[in-house]
Amino acid sequence: MKKLFENRKLGFYLSFFASVLAIVGAVAFVAVYMITAGDSVDRVFNWMTFGFMIAGGLAGIATEALRLRFGPLVTGACLSLAFANHLVESAYPLADVLTGVPFFGGNFTLALIFAIIFGVATVCIVVAAFMEHNKK
Repeated sequence: MKKLFENRKLGFYLSFFASVLAIVGAVAFVAVYMITAGDSVDRVFNWMTFGFMIAGGLAGIATEALRLRFGPLVTGACLSLAFANHLVESAYPLADVLTGVPFFGGNFTLALIFAIIFGVATVCIVVAAFMEHNKK
């Protein structure tokens, strides 16, 4: 474990933070939506969002452990797809909130919270892609 953090720059720590946040956020995403699901799962929940967040987080940790230079690109692509998909699904409860007519359904508060979490992870990995990760 010590070798993982040896001779690293800010780009690595930002990438590692984004990867861990993506995994923790994806697990919380599934847990919260399954807990709050009554007879059916909330409209905002989507397995594609969960899958890309987990894949991006695991890819980020793996590529940083292997010190691959293209790691943030793979992670960034996965997290960006997950974030974009979540924003599309969040449009339905947003429309209900803005119009005041409960038509589409969905929990806007949860959608907003997870949009912020996924957005922070995505922005961190995009910034990390333009930074140096190793001191050597």
